[in-house]
Amino acid sequence: MTYFLFVIYLVLFCWLITRTGFIQKTGLPVWAILSLFLLKVTAGIAYGWYYQHIPNYHLASDSWSFFFQGDDAKKLLLEDPARYFGSIFDNPEHKLYRHLFSSVNSYWKDLKHNYMVRLVSIFNLLSGSRYYVNVIFYSFLTFFGPIAFLRIMNDVFPGKLKLLTIGTFLIPSFLFWTSGIHKDGLVFTLLALAAYLFHFGLKEKKLGWKRLLLIGMLVLFIFPVRNHVVLAAVPGFAAWWLAERFFKQKWIAFGLVTVIGITLFFTSKYIHPKVDLPISIVLRQKDFQKLGGNSILPQRELKATFPSFAKNAPQALNHTLARPYITEIDSPLYLVCAIELFILWLIIFVWFFRFTENPYRHSVILFFLLISLSLLLLTGYIVPQLGAIVRYRSIFLPLLIVPILATSKWSNYTLK
Repeated sequence: MTYFLFVIYLVLFCWLITRTGFIQKTGLPVWAILSLFLLKVTAGIAYGWYYQHIPNYHLASDSWSFFFQGDDAKKLLLEDPARYFGSIFDNPEHKLYRHLFSSVNSYWKDLKHNYMVRLVSIFNLLSGSRYYVNVIFYSFLTFFGPIAFLRIMNDVFPGKLKLLTIGTFLIPSFLFWTSGIHKDGLVFTLLALAAYLFHFGLKEKKLGWKRLLLIGMLVLFIFPVRNHVVLAAVPGFAAWWLAERFFKQKWIAFGLVTVIGITLFFTSKYIHPKVDLPISIVLRQKDFQKLGGNSILPQRELKATFPSFAKNAPQALNHTLARPYITEIDSPLYLVCAIELFILWLIIFVWFFRFTENPYRHSVILFFLLISLSLLLLTGYIVPQLGAIVRYRSIFLPLLIVPILATSKWSNYTLK
């Protein structure tokens, strides 16, 4: 029955993506759309298989934990729908609401887990609780994120669809981590769809209240999963709007918003003592350090002061943009990551000498740059586990690399 359902659903969703106007408007041929979707499904299966073969995978792997707990939630949905929906925001252990970034005694940590469990419970209802059939559902849902990003990039950099498609879909870590049933693919999809609506709303002068409400809902859906992404996205959208409305040099708006954001971050404790963002980051770092792990990167002590954050910034960016080094390889996955980083940095190096235009004159590219660097910096401050860094980093790689690929000289005569 598992194989039968897998084939039936796979054929159904392959047919559906070729009939969806939003996907068709990328300009990609049907065979390319199907190939990319099947590749994403394959990566999702590989993700599940890999984590199924670790000890105590039903507890140690978040993805499989979502699946097994999602099966219990599915039963609750069938037996008591009111309780199913009402319990999503339950806080039975009376955990603290103010610990927004904490992984200890925090309501918000449990909420992001419950969010994913509820999503998987719907998948289980449709699949009869079959993990690898669920992969098809999740792949279809999160396929719209890369598609939305591709359509934005194709609008900004027309005539380079093949190159943009490769940069969007085929970065190995991005493909792997966003295809597995976890939070990463969902976060990227919601953010990309919000950016798509905002970009074309501004371009077509259709940024009315209905579209803004939809954008707000997409961003709000990110909050239970990755609240810090929302804290970076909101000022990013504000800077984007200001840049298009008031500034010929778009970077000035983003620079001003960045300065204001940094100021508010370090003065938040004066607004209210319980909204002390620097101390929240320091405590979050300590939480992650207590988790331990096999591949721990050294971290300087972080204090809740501007000088300490400034001093630790180079190390934080090194961890998220340059690790693992070749000398740190202790598994095949890390080897792939090291090779991937080497190639990406080689592309950036070549771009410095062969760029054809400045991609950062576009507000949307500055938006993605601001979001990516802010969150990579935050990850570097907090997370010492190399494996976690590799996963958290993956969703930002297309945002940073695709504009570089699109404005490099080689794109003038290859892969148009």
